[in-house]
Amino acid sequence: MGQPLDPAKALFYGKFVVGAYTMFKRDPASLTPEPQPGDIPDPYEMYAWIHMCDFIFGRTGPLFYGLVAQNKNTEGDFILAIRGTEGAVEWWDDASAYMVPFSQVPHAGRVAHGFDKIYSTMKVVPYPRPEEKTMALPAPLQGSLLEQLDQLHSRREKSRAMKLKLNETRAERPYVVTGHSLGAALSTLFVMENKQKGKFDICTSCTFASPRVGNMLFARTFNLMTLDSWRIVNTCDLVPKLPLHIPLILDYEHVNTAYEFTSWLKPNPVCWHSMSTYLHWLDASYPLDAGC
Repeated sequence: MGQPLDPAKALFYGKFVVGAYTMFKRDPASLTPEPQPGDIPDPYEMYAWIHMCDFIFGRTGPLFYGLVAQNKNTEGDFILAIRGTEGAVEWWDDASAYMVPFSQVPHAGRVAHGFDKIYSTMKVVPYPRPEEKTMALPAPLQGSLLEQLDQLHSRREKSRAMKLKLNETRAERPYVVTGHSLGAALSTLFVMENKQKGKFDICTSCTFASPRVGNMLFARTFNLMTLDSWRIVNTCDLVPKLPLHIPLILDYEHVNTAYEFTSWLKPNPVCWHSMSTYLHWLDASYPLDAGC
């Protein structure tokens, strides 16, 4: 299942999730929040915004939920980061735990209905490059999150006239995928969809406080992939214990590979679940949230 946890790399990837939270909290109504200095760690820059919709008594409007960042130095390394839950509506989505086939890869096992439904709403909005600001608006991106990102990459690769190596059908696209809480579940679905469709070269999946995403078949299929899979878990955190594993009824299983720690801090479930708690475990110099 790849290389063991590298705390320094995991901390670096986690900062992109923190950046997504920060951008959202700065202006929750904005679908395209402009990153401020410090939101995206160097040497990366914005490549695209990620939106999604909640469901409660019907579908709500879209929200900014994550980002894709590109390495400015190589222009060939990318990080997809998806934030976690920020309100009661999103927790309702998390609680929709009856199982359905994963709509993008039905033969790969069953997953939580709420996660599958949210994943189907995710949209990619390109972060405009200077040369694109004067161009005519391109056709909207279509399909799943993975398919939309593939279309965006193909469009930009074509505009840059990128040359393919011998026997390549597309340019190399090294990706790290990371997320917290609900975002961890969604990033896991992204990795599974890519296993089937092969659009990106995912080298690392780094999740924080991930709930269980799917059943035993889903977990086993995921675990057969060749990548570094780091599922970081605070044993005090309640979210990784959900949805419940109930034999013969809900056969939810976690994907590999768990890296556990125990941090009670204050007796507060919010503190146990906070991204800062997870990053503080990786590096004791990382500040905890106020009140934790």
